[in-house]
Amino acid sequence: MLLQKVYTVSKKHNSPRLFLQNFVCETAGLEHGMDLFVRIDENEKMIVIQNRAFEESDNIHEVSVSSRVNRISGEPRPLVDTCGSKYSSILCIQDKIEVSVYKHGDFSQIIVRPLRFRLFESDTFEAPSDERIRLLSVCAGAGIGTSMFVDSGYYTAVQEIELEEDSAEVIKHNFPYSFLFQGDLKDCHTVAKADVAFVSLDCSSHSNIGPGDQGYFNNLILGTYKILEAAEPRVVFFENVPGFYESPSFNDLRELLTPKYPYFIGPTQINSYDFGSIALRKRTYSLFLQDQEDFEQFREPKAPVFRRHKLSHYLDPAGTQHIWKSVDAWFESFSKKVKKNNSWAERSTNKTFVGADDIELQCIPRRYRSHSASNSYVLNEAGDQWRFLTISELRKIFSIPAWFKFPKHIPEYRIYEMIGQSVCGRVISAYANEICAMFFRRHAGLKKQKKEYGLARDQDGQFSFAF
Repeated sequence: MLLQKVYTVSKKHNSPRLFLQNFVCETAGLEHGMDLFVRIDENEKMIVIQNRAFEESDNIHEVSVSSRVNRISGEPRPLVDTCGSKYSSILCIQDKIEVSVYKHGDFSQIIVRPLRFRLFESDTFEAPSDERIRLLSVCAGAGIGTSMFVDSGYYTAVQEIELEEDSAEVIKHNFPYSFLFQGDLKDCHTVAKADVAFVSLDCSSHSNIGPGDQGYFNNLILGTYKILEAAEPRVVFFENVPGFYESPSFNDLRELLTPKYPYFIGPTQINSYDFGSIALRKRTYSLFLQDQEDFEQFREPKAPVFRRHKLSHYLDPAGTQHIWKSVDAWFESFSKKVKKNNSWAERSTNKTFVGADDIELQCIPRRYRSHSASNSYVLNEAGDQWRFLTISELRKIFSIPAWFKFPKHIPEYRIYEMIGQSVCGRVISAYANEICAMFFRRHAGLKKQKKEYGLARDQDGQFSFAF
């Protein structure tokens, strides 16, 4: 299985709508004009769609793959959009369904059924592996963090879980053979066994610029625990904003995980600038481990000694065409905002405009393309015009692997958002390598010690008991 998508059934002509969107069809390898065979199985409560004829002939009809031209790429993308009372025995309007995509060679099969879910149980499977460390990514975003693990050469991606469809499309584009769940993680019930889980939950509830509800009204913790319990990774690695670790949500998760993961490291706060990035990015990291010897063998990454690069190191080659804007016009707009909102008056503009010789940028956020004093923009040599950093420049700053690509139908503004809400490649790569080194040290044959109690190690290396 390559993909499982969960969404709510809509209606068309007052009948249940079977709508296989572009993402589903492309994952299945369907093309415009292709004939599909549809079987409605009322006994198993599922609809089976495939590109080969069924041996039996009961309850079978045919549909054709249509398409819609994408406004960004200008190319058609396949879809299947059909409706009718014939689906009403399986599909109910406004109910959630799961769409599972299977592909073997040129044979494609899509199974549609009502969402299956058991609160305290999950379906699990052993993902085909090339014997590297199996990686599960929860709230994977566009898969940029996952790519940094895989780029180390020691990990293979076995599953990603992501809510946003276009982000999931980027994941599937870069990890075509990994199992991807696209939907609310609270609906995820099929989980791949893994060795390491990389968890980067939505930080908006815990950051200074978010609503500050600390996850009370959209609790992802219980769903995350259910996934981790099923996957049974040896190591659970968390990345988030500092406020996440002070929230009741994280305390709940830690309490749930402690019986099976009695060893805890962190939370460790790291600014990506200290690891050689030119852009500030303050995040906090922690690990849960099952085994005492893993706990003892893991070494937290330390900031290396490096030569700091100027902004010019990251800029596009000379001669690249850019869109420049007036600095005076920006400050005129800024002054108007200051008059309307006192909070703007307190914002420093010292690092808002940076030149080629500067060595420090402000944090690059999801909304980098907005006009804000909290962003950093590139100045021209005369100092009277500015521009946004380009996507290629951001890729260098975030240390995104060269092989990682964005599909051509993803709009530019969404690529900026996906990069802005991702992770610092230097820090993630450092953790990925240290986690792998822990596996190697265990493989080297160190004697396992008896586990008698849980332990925690904080950022300063201080130990405490974990109860």
